[in-house]
Amino acid sequence: MFKMASGSTGFRAKVFDPLLIMAQIIALQVFFYMSLGLWIIFADVIAKITPSFSQIFSYKEFKFPNRGWFVMGATTLNPFTCALFLWWLVGRAKQCLDFSATVYFIHFIFCCCFGGFPLSLAWWLTNIVSLTIMTVISEWLSWRSDMRAITITGGTAGGNNNNNSRTSILPT
Repeated sequence: MFKMASGSTGFRAKVFDPLLIMAQIIALQVFFYMSLGLWIIFADVIAKITPSFSQIFSYKEFKFPNRGWFVMGATTLNPFTCALFLWWLVGRAKQCLDFSATVYFIHFIFCCCFGGFPLSLAWWLTNIVSLTIMTVISEWLSWRSDMRAITITGGTAGGNNNNNSRTSILPT
């Protein structure tokens, strides 16, 4: 059968690589803001509102009935695209919550620096819902990828070395 090298901890065991993790966080944060910016521009075009940089970082933009609905809608649509990128970038269901929470924590810090501590209940609810959506969808996508059938080609048990025989192993 398979023999593990000494010191190996199992399937897909990775060595702690802080540079890779930092690069993934930076890439995910950049994509988060690019995607959010595009969703906000899309919402502003529909609402015929002039786009503003404060729509990304200021909790004061979550005022109703003004443009708060559009900012809230764009902020709620953003985790759907970010979950796809997170799935592509990280691809491990175990790490989706960590990366999603990191993205939203960094966003919280930027919002505090730009517009002060968020005092709007709508801002908090929208961001918590968005964090949840991003985590659940990226975990689901990663889980679905991990559960794909693994096809193994090779010889048969009877000693017949026919390369056309394939065995599908489904994880249980």
